[in-house]
Amino acid sequence: MPVGAFYMLGGINFMFHSGKKLRERLTRKDILVLPGVYDALSAKVAVSSGFEGLVMGGYAVAASRLGEPDVGYLSMTEMAAALRGIAGAVDVPVLADGDTGYGNALSVQRTIREYERAGAAGVLFEDQVWPKRCGHMAGKQVIEAEEHARKLRAAADAKLDQDTLLIARTDSRAVYGLDAAIARGKLYLDSGADALFIEAPQNEWELEEICKAFPDTILIANMIEGGRTPNLTSKDLENLGFDIVFWPCTLVYTVTKALGDVLRALRDEGTTNSVHDKMLGFSQFNSFIGLDKYNELDKKYK
Repeated sequence: MPVGAFYMLGGINFMFHSGKKLRERLTRKDILVLPGVYDALSAKVAVSSGFEGLVMGGYAVAASRLGEPDVGYLSMTEMAAALRGIAGAVDVPVLADGDTGYGNALSVQRTIREYERAGAAGVLFEDQVWPKRCGHMAGKQVIEAEEHARKLRAAADAKLDQDTLLIARTDSRAVYGLDAAIARGKLYLDSGADALFIEAPQNEWELEEICKAFPDTILIANMIEGGRTPNLTSKDLENLGFDIVFWPCTLVYTVTKALGDVLRALRDEGTTNSVHDKMLGFSQFNSFIGLDKYNELDKKYK
């Protein structure tokens, strides 16, 4: 059986073994820092800045594609389309937010396959009630633990590539407390998950307790500026025992402010002369986006 993420170009199937590449990277001791991206351009900027992997989260995709909050408006096909654009633009592993799987266990099976075909090296599924909301927002609800365990078993059975990282996320800390979240984490790992993401611990002690409870598990931390979890450095989290850290909202927050600053200058001054230092120029951007390579290929095949 073919493995890897499937790409279509000129009618030919190509495979990028992104899950294997991710797992090889995780054998290193240093933590893997993944910025959150939401389209091909943000992905290219992140990779050009030296990051070894990326994460696509629903929060930033909802903001960029819909201009709406992360409250369950996005469909699976919209998320898969965003993922396809991101994964097709870069050559590093991309982890992808599968939300709740968009339905029952059979829906989860379709979701993980569609995400793998779109280029995901790993997919996370959470145990919130649909429509879900950002893990650092108030008002979350979670489904029964065994129901989510069944979804994870279905996802594990459906993977096209056994190297694809199946990530169990639980949002139960906010609803039932840390002990319940840890208990759910153990059940989810027993149900076929390869990695664990306990969302929104509320202090450093809770982060430590998670690492103590799962010493031999691939653990994920999530750092959101202004969120419920204290913003530790990647080295701090590595020392606690985390293997991966997401910074899922950094880029979308930065871009929103930067665009506002430049556009207000244009509105007030009638020109962008005073904010050129906040922008790339015409030639710089064309070079970054790959025009030089395109021109070389154009000459080769004319």
